Amino acid sequence: MRAQLTLQIEVRFSDAARSANQLLRLTPRAFDGLHVLDWFVGVEPVATLRRGEDGFGNIVHSCSHAGPLDKILITAEGLVETQDAAGVTRGLHEKQPLDVFLRHHESPGDIAAYAAQALDGETDRLTGLHRLMAALHEKLRFAPADAPPRPAAEVFAAGEGSARELAQVFVAAARAEEIPARFVSGLRLDGGEGAPIHAWAEAYVDGLGWIGFDSALGFCPRDAHLRLAHGVDFFSAAPRRGAFFGYADEKVETRLAISSARQASWQIQQ
Repeated sequence: MRAQLTLQIEVRFSDAARSANQLLRLTPRAFDGLHVLDWFVGVEPVATLRRGEDGFGNIVHSCSHAGPLDKILITAEGLVETQDAAGVTRGLHEKQPLDVFLRHHESPGDIAAYAAQALDGETDRLTGLHRLMAALHEKLRFAPADAPPRPAAEVFAAGEGSARELAQVFVAAARAEEIPARFVSGLRLDGGEGAPIHAWAEAYVDGLGWIGFDSALGFCPRDAHLRLAHGVDFFSAAPRRGAFFGYADEKVETRLAISSARQASWQIQQ
């Protein structure tokens, strides 16, 4: 898929904020299934954007705004070409060892038992992960939302969650089976149900590398998934994190406009 897109994140304050700091992971990093032809990130009011790289290899921009501030408008836009690689993520510069993505940040509780039941002793890791994705997709209802995720155990008990929350449940379930797994944030380019900022998980399979699993939608990421960042959890891969000084509440609105032309797809997961 070749897509020209514009993502806008508007942050409004109920009372003027004295100042604000922003950390943005809104620039996709190219890999075998993604070519970034043009990309731009900007903020209003205008501020100096400092570009860098975090500990996972994600491209990050940071900036500070002096107040008073009624709103901040963040824009990320560009031209990309995506290919359906059946979820396989090859060609990224990996900065962390696999052990980092085995850490149990929260006790999976019933998630571990459910994962063991879903895999049912399957010795082929790829087959087992597909089973796990299908089982979680069937058990947990996708309830689109654009709020920070609840703990995975709470989401599992509730039986429904946002894409971010379902991704964290998959990560917890895979790690309970001693499979390296990580959280991925991105965009949906197909205009489907839910917020344009999406999320899924990736798990590591020997011989193939990192493979994406979207238990919210029930299939591996396709060419309509635009990958932005990854981390051990949502907070280390969030597209935007901000802090402001003052006593205001903030309201965030996200808008995505896409002009695309579908092209031939290919798959490399075997």
